[in-house]
Amino acid sequence: MDTSHIEILQSSLLFRGMSREEIEEVAEKIPSRVKTFEKGDFIARDGEELSYMAIILKGRVHLFHIDPDGNNNLLEALGPGEAVGMLNAAGGYRLHISAVCLEETEAFCLKGSSLLNENSLDSSLELRLLRNLAVALAQKAHRLTVKLEDSIRRSTREKLQDYLSLQYHRAESRRFTIPLNRQELADFLFVDRSALSKELCRMRDEGLLKFEKSRFELLIEMPLTDEEKDPNEKL
Repeated sequence: MDTSHIEILQSSLLFRGMSREEIEEVAEKIPSRVKTFEKGDFIARDGEELSYMAIILKGRVHLFHIDPDGNNNLLEALGPGEAVGMLNAAGGYRLHISAVCLEETEAFCLKGSSLLNENSLDSSLELRLLRNLAVALAQKAHRLTVKLEDSIRRSTREKLQDYLSLQYHRAESRRFTIPLNRQELADFLFVDRSALSKELCRMRDEGLLKFEKSRFELLIEMPLTDEEKDPNEKL
């Protein structure tokens, strides 16, 4: 495994605080491999069983679910250091989402059952890995809870305000570029694209923001949602 891969893994919650040698020991003793996916490939599909968790090393991945009416609901947009299938690989659950690659993607795939059941590692390393896994699962569950709350309780404007506020806090600037196009943003917020576009235009006309495609500027009058710091994100 090359240095860039190790650095990405060290940035992930699962391998936080681990040295190169420790990560290589995990990769040696627990069934794993680096797998390459082409643009448009699925890492996993709705309804499948997923025995491994995949930590993204390079590329972008969207997690989405298509409902019975054919609506595409975008749940998460993931990049390097983030994981696909962690809940499913740890718990043995079938997937209710699909994971598709938006560009050529590399992922470190680690077998979940071996991590949890086979005691292949030194006890100290295994304890730290399992502790990190517990934190990563808690973070994933928290994000899904927030996503659920936003989807069932918020108007289109409130959803936009929350999403743009999050991007503002991440960029530490009122000017930023979001990682989603207009249709993807509508899918992520669970709203109709035309309704989203109309609300953005209203907010622009009210002097709250400026935008061009995926580039945004939040003006002083724009209400911002308070930042909820993740206690498990690196400082």
